Amino acid sequence: MTTAAPQATPTGSSSPPRRSFLLIYLAVFGGYTGQQILTPVLPPLARELSLSEFQFGIVMSASAAMVALVSPWWGRRSDTHGRKPLLVVSLFGAAAGLFAFAVSAHLGLIGTIGALATFALLLVTRGLVFGGALAALPVAAQSYVADVTPDEQTRVKGMARVGAAIGLALVLGPGLGGLLADFGLVAALYLAPALILLPAFAVWVGLSKDARSDGPRTKAPRLSLRDERVWPFLLAGVGVYLSVSMLQMSVGFLLQDRLGLTTRETAEWSGYVLLAGGLPMMLVQGVVIPFLKWRPLRLLRVGVPLTGVAFVVMVFADSLPVFFAATVLSGMGHSLAIPGYNSVLSLRVGADEQGGVAGLISATNGFTLVLGPLAATALYQTGVSLPFVCGAVVLGLLAAFLVLSPKVRDIPAPQPAPEDSGTADRQRPDVPAHRQPPPRGEGDRPA
Repeated sequence: MTTAAPQATPTGSSSPPRRSFLLIYLAVFGGYTGQQILTPVLPPLARELSLSEFQFGIVMSASAAMVALVSPWWGRRSDTHGRKPLLVVSLFGAAAGLFAFAVSAHLGLIGTIGALATFALLLVTRGLVFGGALAALPVAAQSYVADVTPDEQTRVKGMARVGAAIGLALVLGPGLGGLLADFGLVAALYLAPALILLPAFAVWVGLSKDARSDGPRTKAPRLSLRDERVWPFLLAGVGVYLSVSMLQMSVGFLLQDRLGLTTRETAEWSGYVLLAGGLPMMLVQGVVIPFLKWRPLRLLRVGVPLTGVAFVVMVFADSLPVFFAATVLSGMGHSLAIPGYNSVLSLRVGADEQGGVAGLISATNGFTLVLGPLAATALYQTGVSLPFVCGAVVLGLLAAFLVLSPKVRDIPAPQPAPEDSGTADRQRPDVPAHRQPPPRGEGDRPA
């Protein structure tokens, strides 16, 4: 038996103008810049607020928990209500959450509220409000790209450019946060929500509605985590994003403790080190991947072990040059693996499941971002190298799984969907031929 080649995802309409793509990328860039600008600020902020590493991990994990919980729901809303409404709600909601977070942290820093009240407010504003709103952003953006990219290479290129927008945020966000640390921690706290508001207004005013926004409301199919088309790659996503979160949560503490840095120096150098990791993500995803034209699974199989090597280097890092080298190598690995992960899942489902699979991707990522900060901070309190030792082991096992597992195989590249065929409208991507619906008989054809 052979496997039927998957059909290209139909768009249902002509491709949107270039401005629409730019607004999608701007939305992703703005949302993640607002998040990432706080990355070098948060570890020293936690210590200034007298929060333990574990309490800090709880605050960060609460945001990821909301992403894991609500992303599948956002995915189904995206398939029924359209992509633009979700983008607008996500950006304005995330800005409101970060502004409330900034006010809460500011009140804690000046002593207006106590440490316990500050911890509770940070948990609510960062976790429930910001996390729940931001969860809709990647779901809507990835679904939009899937709607308008009918073949494998354009899908990979589109997903990679969404990743490049995130990579640019990873470059500018931590670097800007580190520079703002010279003016105190509060400056970055209030700039973050302002940066999200700019693309929020741009998308609200400038992005045209998609077909789903004005079309009839239909119930979106519910994808299962046990679906054979998706679960092996969702497992890969767990390993990839676990390494991302463990690196981001641990590197600031490791820099401060191994190099004996002050609070301000830690915020500054953490920003520069994370910026060094973001630079290759922007370059590789925006330029190299479209040039290479590798298939999604190959991107995963190369990116995961490369990241594992970076974690091994981080275990022994004892100087700034080694820290920089490790994060650059990690950025290269992540920049290959993440577009491969997103694309391979999108290509394995049909047009009416794109929001659903994007929701599962975001929920899986959110789950790892719950586990990652908690695991990283708990391991760090046991031994400063343990987060990176464990991360290297997980990535090594994942690399072996991607090569050896019979569930992880390339599928035939998608072909353009035929205008009128007996079975094309009934076939599903990546389903073996013996499980496809039978051809319509003459008496079954519509009049």
